[in-house]
Amino acid sequence: MTIIASTNRTRDLSAAIRHHMEGRYDEAEQLYTQLHQTNPHDEEVLYLTGVLCTDLGIYPAACRFLEQALIESADFPEARAQLVKACLAQAQQSIAQDDPGAAESACRRALQLAPDAADAWRTLGQLALTKSAWQQAETYLEKALRAAPSDLDALNWHGLACVQQKKYPQGRDSLERLLARKPDLAQAQTNLGLCLLGLGELHPAETCFRRALQYSPHDIGARINLANTLRIRGKPEEARTVLESVIREAPDLAEAHNNLGTVLQDLGDAQAAREQLEAALRLEPGSPQVRWNLALTQLLQGDEAAGWRNFEARWEGCANLAGAYSKPAARAWHGEPVQGKTLLLWAEQGFGDTLQFIRFAAVLAGRGATVLAEVQPELQTLIAGAPGVSRAIARGQALPDYDFHCPLMSLPLHLGAGAYGTVPYLHADESRAAQWQSRLEGYRRPRVGLVWAGKSRLQNAELDAIDRRRSVSLTQLAPLTTIAACSFFSLQKGGAGAELPGTTLPIHDFSAQWQDFADTAAFIANLDLVISVDTAVAHLAGALGKPVWLLNRFDTCWRWGVGRSDTPWYPTLRQFRQAHPGDWETAIAELTAALRDYATAGVSG
Repeated sequence: MTIIASTNRTRDLSAAIRHHMEGRYDEAEQLYTQLHQTNPHDEEVLYLTGVLCTDLGIYPAACRFLEQALIESADFPEARAQLVKACLAQAQQSIAQDDPGAAESACRRALQLAPDAADAWRTLGQLALTKSAWQQAETYLEKALRAAPSDLDALNWHGLACVQQKKYPQGRDSLERLLARKPDLAQAQTNLGLCLLGLGELHPAETCFRRALQYSPHDIGARINLANTLRIRGKPEEARTVLESVIREAPDLAEAHNNLGTVLQDLGDAQAAREQLEAALRLEPGSPQVRWNLALTQLLQGDEAAGWRNFEARWEGCANLAGAYSKPAARAWHGEPVQGKTLLLWAEQGFGDTLQFIRFAAVLAGRGATVLAEVQPELQTLIAGAPGVSRAIARGQALPDYDFHCPLMSLPLHLGAGAYGTVPYLHADESRAAQWQSRLEGYRRPRVGLVWAGKSRLQNAELDAIDRRRSVSLTQLAPLTTIAACSFFSLQKGGAGAELPGTTLPIHDFSAQWQDFADTAAFIANLDLVISVDTAVAHLAGALGKPVWLLNRFDTCWRWGVGRSDTPWYPTLRQFRQAHPGDWETAIAELTAALRDYATAGVSG
């Protein structure tokens, strides 16, 4: 009987395999079933039945048969490899059936059998992407790529995971490797464009978005990204054209209205910008990004009540702020009575913002608060003398006890819009100012301080583009220095100050002797006029009550208002605006003529 059974098994198994290989799956299944019933422990039959179930797409059954085959014979490499294959196929089937839990379980079983299974790591990465678990996805996809460096899907998804985390160099590497082999993948072109945009490589980014549109002309995401890049590159009219075409095709797309609003603001049409942003907010009432952009437009138009409310959207992760700083929500002040309370005000953004908003310390002190100010170290000494400030603490130092805290730029909301306080509200140290007074006695008057560039923000393409638009080169200010009646002094700090030694312009430079803003304030106290682009020194001069002429770009910051040459923030400030985007020549010519008249009028000692 044993010999007959063995002979029958061999014959039936051969027949089953032949049916299987020739695609007669029903006949193969019948024979495998008979053989399995005859001997449930036959590892070869279990294995082949698992293969058949895999071919039929019955992956849970395939996994059961293959698991049993490995129980019967642990040293069965073919069964192990086939089980890995079945698990991975089951994972993809589960994804299609919207069962991510089953998909993940199948992948993890595959990895128990084959720790370097690239498909399993890639699928786990895919699942993590669907959950927006970007860091987890990146980790899984890196493991997939170590096992299979040329896996196109893994390269694509790894690039996406890196884009979402702003890990632009890593994303660029994966996407460039992918596109070298598959350049017509529009999504990858778009993601590479986002990496390049994040790295500040604007022209290559634009090229990528245009390539994406060559392969997928109606890709709205690529068109919106192209428009954003054009805007940052200083091509707002082109950006406007692209966005208007998107809105014609997708009128209910809030993102398109939002982005068009920012472009229209760049073009100097604040009212049209507001209309687009309000349309975007109707479509996405809870969007922090839209509220933030709308706040900037509302404040630009002078609608402070609405603007300061929407300005709070910056804490919801939407504001494009360089060096933004925050505190926990616990004990945040929202306008409660402060009589007898200690209130910590803290600098959240740049030097200019701190200088502009520290004025409100006096209002709070007048309401009975003890006001602490946590500020940038460079401002500590100066702010310590601000009215209403009981103590200034440099950021990073230990904080004393306090009852409430509030970011400086939330104060207008909680105190009431339209209150600008008394100017001047900052004062130079008398002894430091006196030292400079004696040193500058020999320089003719009027004495004019110059600032021609803001602080470069290369870490963010959009902010860097704004900095380039607000700044001028020193040589562009050369016409001013032809006014012989004036003495000129550099107030420029940072990299742009290196322009001065390479010129023959009659500009004196003592800036290397200043350690902080208190030193700069003492020097400015001995000047008659400060001429500055939109940077912190303009705020410092205004807060000191010193006459300050602001060279202002066409797409002005919200704080300088629409169509005005003055500002309620600083009564001594006068604006000289670009008439058109990039037109510094006209603005500087106007300022030069005004300075000539100013010098002719004379300055008393």
